[in-house]
Amino acid sequence: MIAVALLVGVSVRAGSAAALSLTSQRLTPYRTCTITATPAGTTAVSDANVRQANPTTNFGATTTYVVSSAAAANQRIYVRFDLAVCSPAIASSAIVRLATLRLYVTAVPAVCRTLDLFPATVAWTEAAITWNNEPFGAAINNPPTASRTGSVTVGTPVGCVNQAAGAYITGATVTTDVAAFVAGGSTNLGWMIRDDAEGSATTRSETFSAKDLGTIAQAPQLVVTYVVVP
Repeated sequence: MIAVALLVGVSVRAGSAAALSLTSQRLTPYRTCTITATPAGTTAVSDANVRQANPTTNFGATTTYVVSSAAAANQRIYVRFDLAVCSPAIASSAIVRLATLRLYVTAVPAVCRTLDLFPATVAWTEAAITWNNEPFGAAINNPPTASRTGSVTVGTPVGCVNQAAGAYITGATVTTDVAAFVAGGSTNLGWMIRDDAEGSATTRSETFSAKDLGTIAQAPQLVVTYVVVP
């Protein structure tokens, strides 16, 4: 009888190279790298707010930032984490099991809003980015929802994932993006976060702690859990 090893729906002959590879992945301990925006002056994390109402003003040194849907006053967040600071370094062959973006929310709206995450495709800096020169351009609701790689809901109503202020948001999963960054399939230029439906007639906003607040317990974080492949 031929012994068969099963892992995540994949069957291979025991003793084969594929079986040994899968077994090593199963037995190799998970590792976690947490990149935290502290101290406030760290270059390992970049974050900034861009504001439609102030299209040429840079908000890269504010202590809070806002995602807002409003008439001619939409706001977005840009954030980037340098994976090179992980120690030990995450090898390009590593398998990323989970990557989570953690932002500390200090104010939530009375309605449930969906925030979309998009990996940036153009380089930006926190000291120079503005609404007018941001990677995705000044048009609202761009890029379209269909191209988002993650989303999270914030607001007080029942059913919204993140209902209360004073905590890190949950559900902002960016595993696919980080896996591509690690493997070299795409360049790590961080993410843009916007309201799923910008241009609301009634202003809807969520406020988050920025790295320049300098409060360790509220600093933006990226948590990456991965497996090293021998």
